[in-house]
Amino acid sequence: MATHFPLYNKFAQIFLQFMIKNKTNYELIDCGDMEKLEKIGDYLIRRPSPQATWKQKIDKEIWNNYQARYDKNNNKWINNDNSDLPDFTFLNLKFKLKHSPNRQIGIFPEQIENWYWLNQFLNTTKKKLNILNGFAYTGAASIVAAGAANHIHQITHLDAAATSVKWAKENHKQNFYSDNIRWIVDDIITFCKRELKRGNRYDGFILDPPAFGRAKKNTWKITRDLPILLDYVNKLLSDDPQFIILSSHDKAFSSEIMAKLVIKHCNLPKGKVEKYPLIIPSKYGNYLPSGDCVKWTTSLK
Repeated sequence: MATHFPLYNKFAQIFLQFMIKNKTNYELIDCGDMEKLEKIGDYLIRRPSPQATWKQKIDKEIWNNYQARYDKNNNKWINNDNSDLPDFTFLNLKFKLKHSPNRQIGIFPEQIENWYWLNQFLNTTKKKLNILNGFAYTGAASIVAAGAANHIHQITHLDAAATSVKWAKENHKQNFYSDNIRWIVDDIITFCKRELKRGNRYDGFILDPPAFGRAKKNTWKITRDLPILLDYVNKLLSDDPQFIILSSHDKAFSSEIMAKLVIKHCNLPKGKVEKYPLIIPSKYGNYLPSGDCVKWTTSLK
């Protein structure tokens, strides 16, 4: 196991065992020199990773055996055999992956631990929950939540990009058919304002905001807008809230800072606050720190 961030070692080791146990077909082979080498099934992907400033650990021969690589100099994918990406699998679910123009592939694997927790929590809670997944991207968290407890929970999937919401709908269809996901294309603060006027309230929030984002009419800047969003989260909380998951990839927002923001802006009942790093582990190569997370959960189910 890599040691470029020693304090992260115990988290990475736990997460690695967790990923193996849950039989996801995703694996981080190595990262370094501002790139990462990933494996989906038998398919190797090499793409930029600016935070990986250390040296690569695995032999160059393996690094050069990729099926697809994102060329950051020319801003395009190089596909050695013109094959499509396989589906990403997690638990009994599968998600469509694509070579996207922005060098993404359709999942953020550092969120796997949160998805697993969400599945466990929602399958054991005794009440039907109304959940808002903001910045919901291609729908992994929404679909995990929607499939739990025989589809009893109501999920609002919200993203400012219509292409991401369309992709999420495709992922939903290839897993199961249900009517407990509401699909919304909108700026999150604009949407929250409208929900407040409509009188809608939520028992759970899943939020993974980018540092910067652009909607049709508005822009998102985390340093400016996260406190505003959390004020709306507070106003949209139900009388019996169950959880808030807030993660960030911005170095300015550690788990300590996010925990303080959640406590400051949200009038939460008695519960538990957890703070932890988001890490993509590697069995033989360097692991990849990929942000931080804070999770508040009620003390009662």
